[in-house]
Parts: sequence; C-alpha cells; structure tokens
Amino acid sequence: MLVALCGDKGAPGVTTAALALASAWPGPTVVVEASPSGGDLAIRLHPNGSVLPETPTVLSVVTASRSRSVDDPVATHAHALNSTTAVVPGAVLVEQIANIGDWSPLTEALGRTQATVFADLGHLHAASPVLSMAARAEVVVVVSRPDLPSVVRMRERLTRLAIDLARLRSTSPRLFPLLISLRRHAAGDVADLRAVLADTAVKPFLADVGFLAHDPAAVRRLEAGDEPTGRLSRTDLMRSAAAVANQLERVTASPTEAAAAPALRGRP
Repeated sequence: MLVALCGDKGAPGVTTAALALASAWPGPTVVVEASPSGGDLAIRLHPNGSVLPETPTVLSVVTASRSRSVDDPVATHAHALNSTTAVVPGAVLVEQIANIGDWSPLTEALGRTQATVFADLGHLHAASPVLSMAARAEVVVVVSRPDLPSVVRMRERLTRLAIDLARLRSTSPRLFPLLISLRRHAAGDVADLRAVLADTAVKPFLADVGFLAHDPAAVRRLEAGDEPTGRLSRTDLMRSAAAVANQLERVTASPTEAAAAPALRGRP
C-alpha cells in the first residue's frame, strides 16, 4: 500500500509526518523520500547514534528498478530506522535528483514492495514529476500549518490536486488534510479547517481531517531511532500519529468511488 504525503509553500513537517505515521503504523513500513527537490533524511537521521551511509538512496532504487536486478528494490535499498520502519533517503542535492528524469520505475517499485510505503513527495503540484506517484496512492496526505494564510493555501491546493489526480485515476482521489498543531489547540484547528472545506468542491474527495502534535523533542527522539512502542509512544507526537494512522487505516479499507465528480473534473 502507498500513502503519499505532500505540502505547499511554507508547509512544515511533511518529512516528519511521514516518519511519525510510518512508525505508528501496524506492521512493517518504509519511508521513501521522493521529493524532486531533494531531501534531508540522510542528514537528519542518526539511529543508534550513527549517521546513515551515503548510499543507498532513492537513486539506488530507481537504478535497480530500471534494471530489474532485484525483486523488491525498495526493501533492498532501505536503511533501518527502528524495529518496524525503514527509510530510503532522497539525494541531498536537487542536481542529483534531477538526473532521475522518469519517475515511473520508482512508482512501479513502490507498488511491488510488501511493506506499507509512506512517500514524501515534497511540494506537489500539476507540473511535478511525481504527480503520477500521488495518483497511484490509496490516499494523499496534505500537510499544513493551522494559521489562516496556510489554511487558505491548503484549500486551493486540495482543489487543484483533486482535479489533477482525478485526470490520472480511474477512481476518485482521496485527500487527507493534516495540520501540524499544538495539542491544546488541535481540536479547534481541525474543526476550523473542516468548516473552511465544508462548502468547497473538494469536500467529496476528503477522506478525513487530522492533526499531528507539534512536539520537537519527540521528533528528535524519533530521528535518533527510538522505538515507537516504548516511551516514545507516550509523547504528544506519537499519540497523535497513532490516531491519524487509525484514521488512514479506516480510509484505505473502504472502497473508492468509480470515478471523480464530473463537475470537479471540468473545473479550470
């Protein structure tokens, strides 16, 4: 199964959300840093006090996928973060990631791996080379802040994504807005976002709405490879991640509609 995560201008925490949700998910998971702008997992992560090796990266997965040298290049080229979650870091420099060109081999590889994949697609838009990867996902999680400008940008981005993804799918896209919010404000922030989206054309495509707690200390522990079932599970970050994982499980377990709404397909 593939869960895509993305953000918009100024959106925080897409990579952190991918790590937290993958670590809260039941069963084996892989976080794949597939942003065309490059990534920073190789720099940020230090499981068991060690830095990640420079290779393999997402470039290794693409190369192996093109040559079909291994059956599951995602699993083969992943680094262990904790006992249930592995990571495939992106290239640090955008110049390196630009050499991929055709992302379809990676998309196919994500579909073949046995683990649930959380793919960090960065800033997703109509011209993004990884839009087809998002179209293949069971659900697309769109990360944002709860402040008004960010919520307005999210509303517009969700509408555009619904249109763009519907053109690439035979079934309706499922979008999941996710706010990075202080836990004490989260319920109100989620309610406000639901109200903003209630009367929009994108509402039929909303799988649900959720939040991840802003918890920098827990993020540092997660990046250091702490076990998500240990004391880390009692932090605001992982409690909120577990709740969102449950929401996503329910969403992906339900069938999608056969086709996107014609009215949304036809919007400019």
